[in-house]
Amino acid sequence: MMRRLKALRSLKNKVVLITGGSGGIGQAIALEAARRGAIVIVCARQAAVLRQLATRCMILSGRPAFSFPLDLTDPDAIDDVLTKVRHEVGEIDVLINAAGTGELVEVTKQSQAAMAKMTNVNLLAAMYLSRSVAKQMMDQGFGAIINIGALSGKIPVPSSAVYSATKAALIHFSNILRMEVADFGVQVLTVNPGPVQTNFLAQADPDQHFAAHFPAWMFISPEKLAKQIWDSVGYKRREINVPAYTAQLSWLYQVFPGLGDWTIKKVFDYQQNRQQL
Repeated sequence: MMRRLKALRSLKNKVVLITGGSGGIGQAIALEAARRGAIVIVCARQAAVLRQLATRCMILSGRPAFSFPLDLTDPDAIDDVLTKVRHEVGEIDVLINAAGTGELVEVTKQSQAAMAKMTNVNLLAAMYLSRSVAKQMMDQGFGAIINIGALSGKIPVPSSAVYSATKAALIHFSNILRMEVADFGVQVLTVNPGPVQTNFLAQADPDQHFAAHFPAWMFISPEKLAKQIWDSVGYKRREINVPAYTAQLSWLYQVFPGLGDWTIKKVFDYQQNRQQL
């Protein structure tokens, strides 16, 4: 089984499907896969942006690239896209659930619609896609499923309760899925980045109150993250935490949760107070 999984260490002519491919981490993952010779499929709602990205991927890879507009909140639309991919491209070798949405405000100020959207896009769509594609990968005897979690899914951060909850649930889902498919040669990798240099924070937190709590050096390059992800595919690696030291912070929080809550609240309150001065 490990021998079959090793085949994914080279992406040449491998079929890679990426959700959230129209920008941010998903776009960086798509372009890096293309550089490594993959047949890239990108999915998101923005059809025109997707077509442009697919063209860039085709130029980089020298191989076909495809774009399928997709509303991840619609299970029937997901089924339709998977059927098209199977008929027009072939079986999927690697699935990357990179689509995500967020609204970073206190729970008491959050609407039910925002809560539902984050749950549907960040969690339910990834679970549904993983379930459907895992069946196919188990039949073919190898594959990789990469779910993009978040640092806040492991360490609680104020003003991100619902977003963090969806990511924590995705991490836990991935841990159990990993056990269920491992004997079939399927890798399940979770990626838990801290703040990334994309438009996500600007959209989720237009006033930039949340982003102001993080120093500039802590922001991660999506291109470097994409390379790290692809360098981990085809191995038994189960998780990527970036920056690396956040794995230790997560462990400390589990061991000393009370102290962790106090520290996190103190840091955020202190920085808020400094902004008001």
